[in-house]
Amino acid sequence: MVRKVVVVVGLVLAVAGCGPGEEGGEERPHGYVAGAEELPEAQVAIAYAAVGARQLSLLDLAGGSEEQVGLSIGVEELAEDGRLVYAGDGDRTLEIVDTGVWTVDHTDHVHYYRAAARTVGAVALDARVVSVVGAEAHTAIGTADGRVTVLDRRKLEGGAVSEVVTVDSGSSTGLAVPYGETLLVAVGDEKGRPASRIVAMGYDGRETGALRVPCVAPRGAAVLRGGVVIACEDSVVRIKGDTSEVLESEVGPVAGTGFGYRPRSNEAAVGDGRGVWSVNASKVTLRHVPANGRELVAAVSPADGRTVLALDDDGTLISYDLTTGRAIAEAPLRAATVTLDVNRAYVTQPEAQAIVEVDYQDRLRTARTFPASQRPDLAVEVGR
Repeated sequence: MVRKVVVVVGLVLAVAGCGPGEEGGEERPHGYVAGAEELPEAQVAIAYAAVGARQLSLLDLAGGSEEQVGLSIGVEELAEDGRLVYAGDGDRTLEIVDTGVWTVDHTDHVHYYRAAARTVGAVALDARVVSVVGAEAHTAIGTADGRVTVLDRRKLEGGAVSEVVTVDSGSSTGLAVPYGETLLVAVGDEKGRPASRIVAMGYDGRETGALRVPCVAPRGAAVLRGGVVIACEDSVVRIKGDTSEVLESEVGPVAGTGFGYRPRSNEAAVGDGRGVWSVNASKVTLRHVPANGRELVAAVSPADGRTVLALDDDGTLISYDLTTGRAIAEAPLRAATVTLDVNRAYVTQPEAQAIVEVDYQDRLRTARTFPASQRPDLAVEVGR
């Protein structure tokens, strides 16, 4: 169970439906969100921090301006769900920050919003945090004791921390993915062993019986437009609705570094010293590009069906051709992290204290360089 919840109350944002509404007799325009400004373009930002810092920096990529959000913990890890950043202390505490920039996708049209950034609160759990997945109305936090704590994400957006349910996976794996009205949970039969399958649960923590798919030692997930993909020991599972497909890896264990992908896309990638695995959720395909002696520490997919980007342990950014496996271009940027959106990739340079914008469609050309106010050891992209 969650031992302690410390809430820092900020601006309350009520997300309205897409249709017009009324409040106090006044007609609200389409897409209205109380307390937020709707803008014509995505308000993309890089949220970054130095290891151990008690401050999260938010770099606005449109104008290059920065703002700071103070933290109650020294940050060791960062995760994001498009709007909220989850700053971990490397152990049992997670501080949740509303970055104030987000995109609402209604499939046939999209809304872009900006509001004040602020910390929502800190959550202290009973074991080390090993996974965080936020999607739609819920955020699932997995811990090393195999438990998953589910928070109400809509209330997090409104400035309040509220627990929905805590699930014991019956294994040593703490991983769950909110997926519409279903919680996809990695479960097992022996507490000290990794999970062996993925099941569907309701948000009451009870298994629905709608889905049970083999997945030994799950180690990461991505919510894509064409479904959820979960990396397992020797395969990647694609789940869409109540159906699943197991995509076997032909080269042994799948990397456990975490998927890199664009929100609302169909492709994701993960990499390690053996290479890059690129999965397409819509086409239900899994490709592998060999590392050829490199130690890859991260991989991200531009979702173009042709290429994948990877970062090696020397900080070199590499663009690979998915069909041939050859390196198309390389950029020795001494980078620590990489993320991307529909047009650009962003890498951080801790030693140079800079964030570099890369045109990955033009042989990894450096487009812009932003000075950073602190070492960008950790970074995620929000607002996309």
